[in-house]
Amino acid sequence: MPIRPRTFSRVFALPLIAATAVLAGCSVPQGLGPQADYFSSRAMARIYALQDGSFEVVPEIGAEGAAYWCAASEYARRALGAGWSQDIYVAKGRAPSTVSGRIDSVTFTLAPVAREGGPRPFISTFGFKPGDNFSVSSGDSFCRDIEPLPFF
Repeated sequence: MPIRPRTFSRVFALPLIAATAVLAGCSVPQGLGPQADYFSSRAMARIYALQDGSFEVVPEIGAEGAAYWCAASEYARRALGAGWSQDIYVAKGRAPSTVSGRIDSVTFTLAPVAREGGPRPFISTFGFKPGDNFSVSSGDSFCRDIEPLPFF
């Protein structure tokens, strides 16, 4: 079997690629601003804390209304320490995100918000009018609506 001479590319290519990958992983991307600081929920949504104590829920594209309430209840419970009976209120309905720039976000708060247009006989999980509210427990129950069904 002939012996091949070791060339520079054979000897140093793999270590050079590995070192580059390690250094690239160590660098901190600049310019992310507040997007770098978010809470990730099991509903595959990002939740951004806002200055006034409210929080913005930005689910994945095409998410249904249940994903907003699920993410809001999880954030209220785990990050803010809210009790199961604490109400979560819609502060601002579906609108472009002030933090991430996504076109579909909802801003929630734990502070009571006056209901827009007076009392309504029922609350839709898809309406998101300011003042709409559910308890943390009710919001958490929407998480079961968005869980994937197992197929065998």
